[in-house]
Formats: sequence, C-alpha cells, structure tokens
Amino acid sequence: MKEFMYKAYGDDGTVIEDRIQAESRKEAAQEIFSRELHLIHLEERKEPFSLPFFGRPFASRQKLALLAEEWASLLDAGLTITDALSLLEDQMEKREKEVLSSIGKTIASGHGVGESFRSARCFPPFFVSLISVGELSGTLPGELHRISRFYWKEDRFLRQLKGALAYPLFVTLFALCLFLVILTFILPSFALLFDSLSIPLPPAASISLKAGLWLKSHGLFLLAFLIFLPSGLFLFFLTEKGKKESHALLYRSRFYRRMLLIRFCSTLAALLESGRTLSASLRDCRDITGNGKARDALSYVITQLEKGEDFPAALEESGFSFPLVCHLCKIGMESGELPRFLRQAGDILSRETERKVRRFRAVLEPSLLLFTGAVTALLVFSVMLPVFRAAGAHMG
Repeated sequence: MKEFMYKAYGDDGTVIEDRIQAESRKEAAQEIFSRELHLIHLEERKEPFSLPFFGRPFASRQKLALLAEEWASLLDAGLTITDALSLLEDQMEKREKEVLSSIGKTIASGHGVGESFRSARCFPPFFVSLISVGELSGTLPGELHRISRFYWKEDRFLRQLKGALAYPLFVTLFALCLFLVILTFILPSFALLFDSLSIPLPPAASISLKAGLWLKSHGLFLLAFLIFLPSGLFLFFLTEKGKKESHALLYRSRFYRRMLLIRFCSTLAALLESGRTLSASLRDCRDITGNGKARDALSYVITQLEKGEDFPAALEESGFSFPLVCHLCKIGMESGELPRFLRQAGDILSRETERKVRRFRAVLEPSLLLFTGAVTALLVFSVMLPVFRAAGAHMG
C-alpha cells in the first residue's frame, strides 16, 4: 500500500490538502473522485533517504522538544517567526542549521509556516499538524509549548523503559561472554591432563570439554556466522518486504502494541485539544505510528468513520486497541471529553507498562545472577572434581 499526497477542491470551492493510501496512482485518483472532489495535484509520498547509522535532522525527541520550547520562548518575548528561527539556527548543528535556514527562507518568500515545515520532510506529522493549527488559530506559542511537553513526556518514558532493561541485558551478555571464555580457553587446557592421567570424566565435564575443543578449532567460523547473520537480517529488514515482515512480527507482541497505543492515545489527545477534527487527527496518528500493521488498522478506522460508524466501535473492530482504551473512548465520546479520556488511557497504559517492566526486572536480575553462578560452578566443579579424586587416589 502506497501513500499519496493530494490537493483538491470541492463543489463549494473549499481547497483540501490531505493524504490517501492506495495501491497505485490511478486508484488514488479514483478514490479522490469518488469523494466528489476535483483533483489539483497528486504525488506519491516518499520518505527521505537516510543512512541507517546517521539519522535525519531533528530525529530525536529531545531535539524536537528543545526546538519547540526555545522557539515558543522567543515568540513569547515578542520576536517574529523568522527572527526567532534565525536565532535558533546559531544553536543548532550543521544539518539542523541548514534545515532551519531553508524553512526561514521559505516562510520569508510568502509560504505558510506549516507548509514550510512539511516541505522540509524531516519533521513528524504531529509536529507539523500542531504548528499548522497554531498558525491558523494565532496560538502558535501555545501549540509549541504543547509539542514540547508531549516530546519531553514521551522521551522520559522511553528512557525509563530503556534504563529498566539495560541491566538485565548487560548481565545476559556478561554471562554469555563468561561461558564462552570458560569453554574456549579454560576447559580445553585440562584435556591433555585428563588424557595423560586417564581420569574418567563425568558426563557434564565430557560434554563441556568437547564443546570447548570444538569452539577452539571452529570458533572463527562461528564468530563469522554470528556477525554475518545479524548483518544479513538487518539489510533484509531495510527492504520493503523485510519491513513488512518485521512490522507484522512486532505487531503480534502485546507489549509492543501497548507501546504503540500509549503513543496513539497521547498524540490523538494532543491533536484533538489543539482543535483538529477526529478524522484529521487520526490521519496524523496513522502517519507517526511507525508500524505498517498499525497504520493499516488506523486506515480501517478512518474508513469506517467516513462511512458513519462510531469511533470506539471502529477502533475495537480494527484489532489495534485494547478493551480498556475502547471503553474509555466510548465514555469520552458520550461525555464530549474524548481528549481527557484518551490522555487518561495513555497514563494508565504507561503506569501498567512501567509496573510490568519493574516486576520483570525484579524477577529477571536475581534469576540471571543465580543461573550464571550455577552454570559457572557446575563447569568448574565438573572439571576440578575428577582432578581432586585422582590426586586423592594417588596419595592414598
């Protein structure tokens, strides 16, 4: 499924700029005509190319939050939009400076602020949408503060999550390295000693020695395999087919879908609070999910809304949401306070995720330490015990 950007006008003369998903350019045009719109411009939306290890400008949440916060402060101080962007350029790195300079020139030539940021192709739809809302409503500083709070909150949550998982990952890697060192360098050194003394070995020691000798003679081939396999998988996941496979695999994980839902609830709440319509807000949420299966689910929700179906029901039918979120959305729609209940759903999911991660870490850390110590002790004693027995028999 490809995504196209189009510009069209209705019978009443209203100009509409939006995105649409279709298999081909022809199907996209037919879908636009079926909505009783007159097409002005249609082009396929392509992501700008960037090397895997060199992200796009303003790729991190911290940079987006700082840009929004500092820009809002300058506007509050009475500076014009272009003057504020010029001052911000001096604080940026080379790539970010070039982007802001280009945006400033575009705005100075008469284009809109939201349009200029959208044309830069390096800012997420959520960022651009709120800037466009602020520009049209005359509340740009307020929307920039909203953007800053959103990205700081999201960045803080993800940093806490990464910090909680860092220690178990370190212990796992350390244990793996320790086992490889023992099997490859320590155990094979006892092989000649046991052969010369004709010492019978326990099954665990025999298996460990055979594994160690095999690693010592074929370790380079195993290392090459362990290097090339992840590299090959990484390159495969960069292809269109690989992206679809990885997105589908991740989407099956309930934990990963909970993370997507947290971002969905927070983003949709912020967009609705800024005055965007539900359909337009859902389109922006779809664009920033980062997962193909989630985008397909939200596209289904948007299609059902256009057919007149209720939002909570469409969300539940899509299979993307959890019952809790659907229930709170239903209450929010009935009470007319959907943004508040969406934010509440995101907070509940965030607290639940943090609690599950803390509990997982509390169980995993001592388990890994005990497992590492037990396996190390087993390897050492399975080798040393026959030596002690042979020495005792020799002395007796």
